[in-house]
Amino acid sequence: MVGVDADDQPDVGAIAPMPTTRISQRISTGTGADRHVAIRSLAEQLLCEANAVLGPQRHHLSLVDETLPSELAFEVRMDERAARISTTFEDGIAYGRLVGQGFDSELPQELDSADALPDLLVRLIVEAGAQRPVAS
Repeated sequence: MVGVDADDQPDVGAIAPMPTTRISQRISTGTGADRHVAIRSLAEQLLCEANAVLGPQRHHLSLVDETLPSELAFEVRMDERAARISTTFEDGIAYGRLVGQGFDSELPQELDSADALPDLLVRLIVEAGAQRPVAS
């Protein structure tokens, strides 16, 4: 945080809780595609709003889309921190997945809902140290 000594920084979890996740669920391809597009659209909107609040002198979030033959995915990144949200389509079934630093799990995980997205973005911002100005 700005103006706070590194030793006095609060725990990241206290400022930016982990987004709620669940074990990836198998759903119909249509539902999976709709869900992915809705989460992707919301991510873009929230990312733009967050970057506006961060201002021109701070590092910013970026969003990169990936389209593969049987998968839709996007990655949200801030500096070295990133989270990848994907939906894979196989044999009439779709399932989501969240991958990134701090989201390790033995079973594939996905965001619990679109409501978890703000926590994900804030977590990336805080973990990346957004208080640091851009080097001139």
